[in-house]
Amino acid sequence: MAYGTKTVEERLAIQRRKNNEYGIYIACDDRSILKCVNAMLLNSGIVGLADTEGKMHYLIDGRRGGNYVMDRVKEKVMTLRESPTGKTTDVEDAYVEHAISSVIGKYGFSESLTGTQILRKLLFHLYKDPGLLRSAAKRLYPLVAPEFPMTPSQVERNLRYAIKKSSKLKEETKVTFVLRKLLDQTMEEVLRQYGRPHSTMRRY
Repeated sequence: MAYGTKTVEERLAIQRRKNNEYGIYIACDDRSILKCVNAMLLNSGIVGLADTEGKMHYLIDGRRGGNYVMDRVKEKVMTLRESPTGKTTDVEDAYVEHAISSVIGKYGFSESLTGTQILRKLLFHLYKDPGLLRSAAKRLYPLVAPEFPMTPSQVERNLRYAIKKSSKLKEETKVTFVLRKLLDQTMEEVLRQYGRPHSTMRRY
């Protein structure tokens, strides 16, 4: 089956089956290193390299196109987010919250607005369960409404106002589009900043 026909979930299942496979490569010069890395990229499209501290850094084959790269970034973040128990530690949550803060700052949201605080909560829940976005009005907004407290419709209204006042998204009128965009950015930020969870953390 061609790569483009596989879903993210199918590719993750394949990756899990390969988790116990290891390879040792010896390269004596720069040409050999490049040849080895290129061979692995041609085979799988992504290479993980561990540094001396045990942190993983991922190299994705951009020659396959922008859509491919974005799919692999999302796939890798989903893998990092998983844990055997389905739970996350306080440290993991702090990593996600830091990434959310970075994304919110990047798009110029005002911290003084209630809608911005609502956005933080929504992105946190969406990071844990992206499926909530498919039913924002019935599942996502009611999930955070009691925390403020307000009705789900007030949650959406405050969120719309925060988006309208942001410096880079004020022209966007569809809230779910904005949430999806910011969620993608959050996932990318987690991968960019942390590569993988800290050694004391369970895998997402």
